[in-house]
Amino acid sequence: MKNQFSGTQFNQNDDFRKRAQAERQRRFIDLQFKRSELERQLKRVNEVLFSLGSEMEENFSYDQFYK
Repeated sequence: MKNQFSGTQFNQNDDFRKRAQAERQRRFIDLQFKRSELERQLKRVNEVLFSLGSEMEENFSYDQFYK
């Protein structure tokens, strides 16, 4: 009886470890996807900021030239 119990307990522990590993893997993939999306958004924000900075410089130069 003891051997059957410890075999069952081993299977339960093994199942728990497998489920926990699968959940960690799922969260890892989810976080990688979110990081990718954030990096893409950050790249776009940087492009817009650069463009806005250039536009501001042009406006400043224009104002200096015509004042």
